[in-house]
Formats: sequence, C-alpha cells, structure tokens
Amino acid sequence: MQKKIIALAIASALVSPAAFAATSNIDVYGKLFADFEGVKSSNVGAGVSNSLNRVSTNASRIGVKGTEDLGDNLKAVYQFEVQVDLNGNAGNGFGNGTRNSHVGLQGDFGTAAIGVWDSPYKLSHNKVELFDNTTFGSAINVLGRVNGGLNFNNRLANSVTYETPNMNGFQAQFAYGTDNTKTNVKNASVVSMNASYENDMFYAAYGYEAFKDTNLANAVLAGNKADGNRVVGAFKFEGGQVGLTYERLNGTTAGVNAARTAWELSGKYAVGSNNFGLSYTKAGNVGGVAATDAKQLSLRYGYSFSKRTELYAMYTDLSNGTAANYNFNGGTAVAGSVAGAKLSGWGLGLIHSF
Repeated sequence: MQKKIIALAIASALVSPAAFAATSNIDVYGKLFADFEGVKSSNVGAGVSNSLNRVSTNASRIGVKGTEDLGDNLKAVYQFEVQVDLNGNAGNGFGNGTRNSHVGLQGDFGTAAIGVWDSPYKLSHNKVELFDNTTFGSAINVLGRVNGGLNFNNRLANSVTYETPNMNGFQAQFAYGTDNTKTNVKNASVVSMNASYENDMFYAAYGYEAFKDTNLANAVLAGNKADGNRVVGAFKFEGGQVGLTYERLNGTTAGVNAARTAWELSGKYAVGSNNFGLSYTKAGNVGGVAATDAKQLSLRYGYSFSKRTELYAMYTDLSNGTAANYNFNGGTAVAGSVAGAKLSGWGLGLIHSF
C-alpha cells in the first residue's frame, strides 16, 4: 500500500490525472546499499597511497516499473531505473547513470524490449552471485574480465532484447547492442544470449557473448573479435546452495588468437536470521603469457532484521600474477593499483530494499 501511495505521488507530479488513469499498474522500488570499508593494494603507482578507508554506496538504486494491459493477453511493459548516491559524491544525487531501463511488449511469445539492460551473458551468473555484482567481493572482478581489458559483465546500451516464456523451467534470452557509431572500417557491436533451466533443486545455464571489432584488450579496431562461453550450475538444498561456474574467453587481434579460462566455486547457507557466503575464483593465463593469472577469495556474513533490511560484513583477497592487473569492480576499484598487486578489502554495511 505504501509503495502504491509513493507511486501515485510521483506519477501525479509528472503526468496529468487523465494520463495516470490510463495506467493499469505502476510500482516504485529501490535498494539502498552502503558500507564503510577499508581497501589496500600491495603495489601502487608513485604518489598514491596503498590503503584507504571510504564509504561506498555500491549500486544503490531507485526505479519505476509497470505494465499496461492491451488486451488479447498482450501487455506494454516498462522500467526506468537509476543509480543513486548515498555518500554525497554526486552533486545531483545520482551516480553511474541509468541502470536497467526499457520499454517493450509482453505476451504469449515472451518479452521484447528496447533500451539498456544487463546482457544475457552477465545474467547467466546472477543465480550464484553472492555480492550483488557491485561490491569489491564480487567474483566478476575476475570472471568475465581479461587482465584489466575487455569486460563481459556488461549492461548493454542501445540494445534490443528478447526473452522467451518460461517453459517448465526452461528459458532463453537474446540481446543485440551497438555503440551507435560506424565508420567505413569499424562497426562495433555485441551479441549476447543464454539458455537456462531451473527447478527446486538445480539451476543450470549456458551463456555466450560475441564482440565485433573489439579485442580482449578492449581495443575497438576493425577486424578484431572477442567471444565468451560460460557454463553455470548450482545445487540447491534447504537453507543454501553450492554453485560452480566455468568460462572461456577468446579474442583475435590482427589474426593472432588469445584465450583465457576461469572458474568459480561458491556457496551460501542461511540459518535463522544469519547467512554465510564464500566464493573462490581462479583465472588462468591470457594467451599463454606467463604470470597473467589471478585468484580471489571472498567471504560474506549477513544478519537479516527483516525481509527488507540486512546488516552485512565482507572480506576479500585478490592476488594478481606479476604481469596481471585485475582490480576491484567498477567504482570499487583501488586507484593507482598496478600489475602484480595483491588487493584486499573489508567492509561493514546495511542494505534496505523497498
């Protein structure tokens, strides 16, 4: 009821009463997700401190979503979501821009939409992700990345997406994204897809993603190619699950091929109001180049005050080979960290969802 009142207030401020009356369903939601943390690196550039205490708002966000019944089992679907700032570093209150947002149609055929959305390749791992893809503990510091180069854990801008109906646990997703630029020699784009099956005991998924005119070093040049294949599985039991992910990333630059494999073992378990999580990730060398490997161990503890509010603590340790430069994901990166660094971090925070 409270969410509907908030949604009504926002909609009333933005649209006329007649327009709002035509909307069959609208919902306001969000996640406030902040922690106090300490991070450090064993190897940084000149003039940069090797340790830092900070406040991170991770991927705190607010969104509006809804549907309109168009008849004949057809609906219009929409969502607009933005990342919000809780620590005062973004002057307008928003940080990192637009998150998953689209407009589309949903029916017996599935859902087709246009906008910006997490790639199917990224989504294939979410069922075994323990750190919301945003904190320094996430396995995607290493998974879906190539030694500080190309990132396969994307939210595809300028994209069209299609999701099949759920058919007795089987489902597939497809997406195409473009950078909206083109020259006579370059037309960078991304194709991403996954297929999954889930029931009460198991989850299994296969993900594939291919970049055109982009290589593993993230150089956008004509003729470059890069692709990734990922298999994810999880066994679920009362109170928890164990998950395993394996992936192989490949790239071609000027006719020369390179590849990197990686895997992650994860597990979580809840008892009463307490929940525990552990993730271990290992990436091999890139294209046979020695010491371009990395490994990461992450631990998490959470205490749930309610279904919507959780206090949590986390710790991670990420070790690079002497020629590798994996870092913490996105805005949680350690500034100035260079090749061969050993990174670590601890954090204590609070999550509230509405």
